[in-house]
Amino acid sequence: MRIASLSPATTEILFGLGVGKAHEIVCVDQFSNFPDVAKTLPHLRDHMKVDPEALKRYQPDIIFTATVIQEELSKQLKAAGLSVIHQDPRTLHQIYESIFQIGVLFSLEDAARALVLTMQQGFNDVKRKAIHLIPRPHVYVEEWHDPPYASGNWVPEVARIAGGEQFPIHVGNLSRPVTLEEVEKWNPELIVISWCGAGLLAPKDLLLKRTGWDRISAVAQGHVRIIDDSLLNRPGPRLIEGAQRLYGWLFEMLH
Repeated sequence: MRIASLSPATTEILFGLGVGKAHEIVCVDQFSNFPDVAKTLPHLRDHMKVDPEALKRYQPDIIFTATVIQEELSKQLKAAGLSVIHQDPRTLHQIYESIFQIGVLFSLEDAARALVLTMQQGFNDVKRKAIHLIPRPHVYVEEWHDPPYASGNWVPEVARIAGGEQFPIHVGNLSRPVTLEEVEKWNPELIVISWCGAGLLAPKDLLLKRTGWDRISAVAQGHVRIIDDSLLNRPGPRLIEGAQRLYGWLFEMLH
C-alpha cells in the first residue's frame, strides 16, 4: 500500500508501528521530521493547502490528515476522489484510539497495543515522580504568539501528569486566544513557549516584551522556557518527552 502522511504526528505513529516495513510511505507534510528517515521522504509544502493533483502524482492508496486545521483539506481531497482517513484526537485516550485505528488498518494490532502501553507507562513514570509537587504550580503553555493562544486539547492532561496545572482550558477543548487579564489572573509560575513550527528557535523576547506581561510571576522570576513544539503539539508517542521536560522544569523551579 502506498501511503501519504500529511500530519507529522501520524508520520511518527506510522514509523512507530513499523508500517514502513511492509508498505511504502511515498510522501509527507512539510513538518514531518521524525524519525530521521522521515526527513529523506518527499515533503509537500503547505500542509493546509495541498494540491490534490500534486498529491495524485505520488499515487497514494491512502492519505492521512489530522486535527481540526486539516478538516477542510480532508474534505477537498475526498472530493477530488482520493482515499482519506482524517483523525482528530483531542485527549490522550483519543490519541491511543487513533494509534489503534492505524494498527487495525495495517493488521498491526499488537504493535499498536505495545506503543500505547509504552506511552501509558511513560506517563505513569512521570506521574510518580511528580507526586511531590504540591500544591501544583500554575503553568501556561502557549501554542501561538500572535495573538497569544493557550494550549488546549491534550496539553492540560500532560501538564497535570507532569505535576503542574495548565491555564484553565478543559481537557479536549481546542486551544484558544487569551488576554493579558486572563493570564494575569492565572498568574503562572512557569510559562512554556510551544509555538507551532518554531521548534527551539522561538524568539522568547516576543513574549517577554509584551506590555504588562512583566507583572506575571513566571516572567518576573525568569521562569519562561522554550520547548520543541513537536513534543507537545503533536498527538503522538513523543508527548512522553514533553511531559518529562515539563516535570524537569517544575522540579528545577521548586528545588
